[in-house]
Amino acid sequence: MQDAIRVAVLGAGSAAQVVHLPILKRLRQVDVVGLVDVQGRTARTIAERFDVPNVAADLDGLAKEVEFDAVLVCLPNHAHEFGVLEALKHGAHVLCERPLSVSRESASRLVEAADGAGRQLLVANNHRFRYDVRAIRHFVSSGELGGIQFVRSTWLNRRSARPRRGWRREMVHEGGGALMDLGAQAIDMALWTVDYPDVQRVRARTWGRAGAVETGAVVQLGLADGIAVTVELTWELADERDHHQLYVLGSGGTADSQPFRITRRVATGIVDVTPPTSRRASALYADSYRQEWAEFLRFVRGDKPIESQTDQVVLASVLDACYRSADENREIELTAS
Repeated sequence: MQDAIRVAVLGAGSAAQVVHLPILKRLRQVDVVGLVDVQGRTARTIAERFDVPNVAADLDGLAKEVEFDAVLVCLPNHAHEFGVLEALKHGAHVLCERPLSVSRESASRLVEAADGAGRQLLVANNHRFRYDVRAIRHFVSSGELGGIQFVRSTWLNRRSARPRRGWRREMVHEGGGALMDLGAQAIDMALWTVDYPDVQRVRARTWGRAGAVETGAVVQLGLADGIAVTVELTWELADERDHHQLYVLGSGGTADSQPFRITRRVATGIVDVTPPTSRRASALYADSYRQEWAEFLRFVRGDKPIESQTDQVVLASVLDACYRSADENREIELTAS
């Protein structure tokens, strides 16, 4: 494939199989050149399914067989640091599944390593690429909703929809439970929507942690500009469907992702200013992954300058503070980033 970007996939778990490989195999400008996983038999089976020509136990072994320009890191959370550093060692750009890492110190090391190597490290926060979320962020940043007062990010998953087994139930591998798994994306989405102002205060409560990781959490954040953020999370929703929502309250309007609706207060009353879309809510998720890859490939091709992922260090600091708050049953104050 002439001029194609050569991508290696590190980790053959569900994120690679269900999300990324199906998308990558449809991108004409991408050539998936190798799949890396310590489970060789599983990796070979998956490689055959997706017509990936090379399989290796590590990136060093793959590099002996083929060159690659970028690496997708789909390892368990605790191994993200190892995977990202290995990819950077081979001179590759990196798309890393969320969260970037399980601690602020680790996230900071990875951002510094990528910046020092002159390579793009992009965290796979695909919700930033959803049409509805991007529209809400536009109305926030343009000032059309007035001063933002309150943001609520809700990520409630049914137990039957996405059962958590294996490493996701182990603190040493996951770095946490629902708060780390769902909270990383829900908190990032809320903070990104309002352009990541400094987080001053964190209060969190978790449950379901007896002998295992937490299965749910509620987080309250106080931001430097006076915005209040609430995040609600669970793996154990007793309902017929999941509930995912981003809601923004401003002095001059509101925005809601579920159902997608944006309203503004004008002299004559309240008007609906929701941008038109023919896409169903479920399609917005699939679209977001494709847009995420399109953005990452712009960095790899050099069409966009490298962007440091310093906001992911802020996110890691917030997650650290959430666990401290829950463990110590008190509000945690954060210093300015």
